[in-house]
Formats: sequence, C-alpha cells, structure tokens
Amino acid sequence: MWNKVSQLLGLSDSDGDTDRGLELATAALLVQVSVADDDFDAREKQVLLTELRQHFGLSDVEAEHLMTEAVDQQADASCLYRFTRIVTSELNQDGRQEIVRLLWRVALADHRLENFELNAIAKISGLLGVTAEDRIRLKHEVERDA
Repeated sequence: MWNKVSQLLGLSDSDGDTDRGLELATAALLVQVSVADDDFDAREKQVLLTELRQHFGLSDVEAEHLMTEAVDQQADASCLYRFTRIVTSELNQDGRQEIVRLLWRVALADHRLENFELNAIAKISGLLGVTAEDRIRLKHEVERDA
C-alpha cells in the first residue's frame, strides 16, 4: 500500500525513516491548519485522521499516535519551516499539491473557513512552492467534491 501512495505522491526515497518523517511533517501541517483558528473541533480531527489513514495506509491507532505526535511538535513555530522543507524535499509538485488539497479538506471539515486557516494554508502553500493559482484551484476542487 505504501508503495502505491509513494508513487502517487512522487516520493524521492522510500526509506522507512524518510517515510516516517514525511508522515509526521504532513500530519503537523494538517494540525497547523486545524488549530489556526484556535478551534480544533471534532470534525476537523476526524477528517485529519481519515486523511492520514488513507494517504499513508495507517491503522486507526497509528493515525492517532501520529496526530498526537504532530500536535506536540507543531507548537514550535520554527517547525513549520522544518516540516515544509521535509515535504518539499520528498515530494514532487503533484505530491505537494496533494498535501495542499489535504489542508483544504481539513480546513473545510467544519464547513467554515476562518481567515486564520486561509492565512495558514497560503503560508504553507507558498513554502511548499505551490502557486496561489494552484492553491485556489485546489480549494475549489475540494469544495466541489465535498
């Protein structure tokens, strides 16, 4: 399963440590958007866990553990740069756009989009090298598919 996901996302290395780093970095970015409005509600948490399970082939327990670790690590503002650097180095442009799509899914899970969430996604997208045009296109795709 992981090989399929890594091919879809364009991973440059399938080493176990790299996989774990990418999983944690992705989870931390998703958490960052979830807590941007100071309201990490149950719907956002559920979507976040679902996306982690589906995209990384994790069990419920593994996804919960990863989310908990991400919550702990994302509190440090400097981690945003570290996590986006990991994602940028491990994923091609399509893979990075898929991460932005996940960010939109989490942000829109509660059917509200706060300015803090918009700003967080804009900042993360920029650090990932995803253009504003692509960021908005991905938002519209997620809204359409919801």
